Amino acid sequence: MADHPLRDLKRNTELLILIELVRTPSIKLKDIAGNLGVTVQAVSQYIVAMKREGLLKEQTGQVRATRKGMQIAQEHFVGLKQEIDGILRRIAVIDNCVAIAGKKMVKGQKVGLVMEDGMLMAYPGRRSSSTGVALESADEGDDVLVGQLEGIVDLELGRLLVIEAPGEMGGGSKAADVERARDRLEQLSPGLLVAGDPTGAALLMKTSGELFTIHAPIESAMSALARGVDVGFCGTRESVDRLLRAVDELKQSTGYEIKWRSLKT
Repeated sequence: MADHPLRDLKRNTELLILIELVRTPSIKLKDIAGNLGVTVQAVSQYIVAMKREGLLKEQTGQVRATRKGMQIAQEHFVGLKQEIDGILRRIAVIDNCVAIAGKKMVKGQKVGLVMEDGMLMAYPGRRSSSTGVALESADEGDDVLVGQLEGIVDLELGRLLVIEAPGEMGGGSKAADVERARDRLEQLSPGLLVAGDPTGAALLMKTSGELFTIHAPIESAMSALARGVDVGFCGTRESVDRLLRAVDELKQSTGYEIKWRSLKT
């Protein structure tokens, strides 16, 4: 099957025919054609091809779905549901949000929404690509509920520095060039340091003098980058590969491209 079930029109039509046959075993070809909005000839051709593939079979004078056909239909429609759910999440309409009040505001006041250091800020009277209305009064620094949202927040993604540490077979953090890693981190001055694994945590501790815990490192890094926060990520090859796959998936699904540099210590 195709990697994107939604785009596989041929398979979608075939399996819709299979579902029609399961729902009403004695259904006529013209009724299937009418239900699906295709010609009787097309239905007939699809059925011939599906028999050849083993999705359908003749039984007691009727066309029946095979076990293989039912299994493929289930797998296909599960994949189709996942793809559609992903699309719906990306295009979901958000009616309100919570932001930090950049200045004092009163309920009903129009505000502009901007992203600052990874935080969504609301400023009364501010011109912005994204605007809303304060649904409550708030002092500067308060969290405030904003509704009647319009536009999209003008967002610049964070920059990413990927530091690949040697694997344990190569000496781990003990064999890394700590000074070089520290120098590159100081040049970026990231808002967030993320350890992808124990070796990455050890190297970051040597460069910064801080203790690091490992909790959802890929998700944490991507969340910060999406909010405009620069990130320094350190880990062995396996962790680095997982992060870069997430960066590539973000570009493919949204078109947003994260600027990143790598350093192999």
